[in-house]
Amino acid sequence: MAFERAFRTLLAGALALLLASCGGGSTVVSDFRPTRVVVFGDAMADMKLGAGGTALYTINGDGTVNNWVRQLASHYSLTPLDANVKAKAHARITSAIGATGVAATSVTSQIAAWAGGFTSNDLVIVSAGTSDLIFEGNVAVVANTSAAQSTAVSNVRQAARELATQVRQLVSSGAQHVVVLTPYNMGKTPWASSVSSTGFLETLSDEFYIELVYNVSDLSEQVLVVDSRVQLNGMVNSASYSGLSVACTPTAAGVGIGIGTGKVDASLCNAATAGHLVAGYDANKYLFADPVYPTPLAHRELGEYAYSKLRVRW
Repeated sequence: MAFERAFRTLLAGALALLLASCGGGSTVVSDFRPTRVVVFGDAMADMKLGAGGTALYTINGDGTVNNWVRQLASHYSLTPLDANVKAKAHARITSAIGATGVAATSVTSQIAAWAGGFTSNDLVIVSAGTSDLIFEGNVAVVANTSAAQSTAVSNVRQAARELATQVRQLVSSGAQHVVVLTPYNMGKTPWASSVSSTGFLETLSDEFYIELVYNVSDLSEQVLVVDSRVQLNGMVNSASYSGLSVACTPTAAGVGIGIGTGKVDASLCNAATAGHLVAGYDANKYLFADPVYPTPLAHRELGEYAYSKLRVRW
């Protein structure tokens, strides 16, 4: 088992390098200037604040760019329009039951329902898998058995394959520039630390990444996979930031973010409301708004990281 995982990790690394480097060995000056951003995914990309929108799963109301897609789009002087943002908080890749155990429009359904077509000037964003990791991880953590962990690993591998199928569908439908942001390492979250499951949740995250990269490796002309684990892990491990400290204080009475009742829920957190942020909160240091979801700072850094990969890719 250990040998198989090591081999899969090495293979995924090699394929990721292929996906990142396609287009030649020299430095690329990007000619791609998108005129529209289309977004599918889960809470990491759900930024609709118009009609029917809700607060984001980060710190709200602090006056900053608080979503990585917005940060990326800003480099092209674009603002994602609500009509083109189909991402839905807690959405899993295929299951209609979201990360919190209640209905959420799946990524598969979001893509199937898209009727806007695609052009060569579209930047298509897919930010998915986080909800599947939360759902499967929480089930296994609560069960606390090796059988449950094995089932969770199998399920997230399947979810990654299903996401690859959806990415392939986007390309088949005419999308020529698809950025896929992989889930960050759940083993490097306050949640993982609080339930003493850092190793298991890291394995779960790695298995998802490996399976996804393997199954989109032949789409390197149209697809850029951005490994968010690289950026966020580095920040968590850096003394320049506040590690696994949680910035927000409001807790959800119900299932909240999907890791149990009564947990801090970033969607309830507003910087303009007294007491919603912990004493000593520093907007330039905190990485986690709640036990799972990133702060505006971490989102912006993820957006910058994604842009740094995109601009040398196309």
